[in-house]
Amino acid sequence: MAASPKKHKHVQLREKLQANFAKLKPNSQIPSARELSATFNVSIMTVRQSLAALQVDGLIYTIPGSGTFVAGEKLSKKFVFVSFSEEIIEKGMKPSSQLLKAERVQVIDKKLAEHLQIESGEYAYRVKRVRLADGIPMSLEDSHIPCDNAPGLLDHNLKGSLYEIFKEIYERPVIKADSIISPILLNKEQAGVLKAPINTPSLMFTLTAFDRRGRTMEHCTSIKRGDKYDFR
Repeated sequence: MAASPKKHKHVQLREKLQANFAKLKPNSQIPSARELSATFNVSIMTVRQSLAALQVDGLIYTIPGSGTFVAGEKLSKKFVFVSFSEEIIEKGMKPSSQLLKAERVQVIDKKLAEHLQIESGEYAYRVKRVRLADGIPMSLEDSHIPCDNAPGLLDHNLKGSLYEIFKEIYERPVIKADSIISPILLNKEQAGVLKAPINTPSLMFTLTAFDRRGRTMEHCTSIKRGDKYDFR
């Protein structure tokens, strides 16, 4: 029987690193490429190849300027537009929300008013919620909704999907959204709400959602735990 072909160095190292990282807690920072090179007596290039493969597999993640960290169990975030509730249900989990704030506010910030397609000084609803999957905090959402596009919104159950309310109550389904994604580290307040360690690497989505006529239905800042989300 022919001998099995010898594995490349970076493949061998990847397997060793995967076994080592599996012993660490989620969000643990791993040694630098230079330190790993010295520990395993391989080149920096070999280390970088191995780490790149592990990152593609979702086992580690990097925050520029902060380092590389061990990933925990993640909810893959696909680049398609679905609501949080739909996304969680697709994963076979139960979505829910903890309502932190629901109020009618005057919009003074000109940039926010522009996103909402209203004049500065007009009013919007502000809905701030923690979104959960099977009771586990996944994201912190701070939403603004133009009052004229969803009159009486605060009278409805805001612990479910806002987009279902827009669709079923106001007959204004959200059909598209613009989103900017930025890496952040959780501050003390955010970490407390999401029940995660301070400085947990996370993702901030700044999203504006529109109905079929291009009217803004929601402008939302959503902070998603980096140890619970990745992208595919």
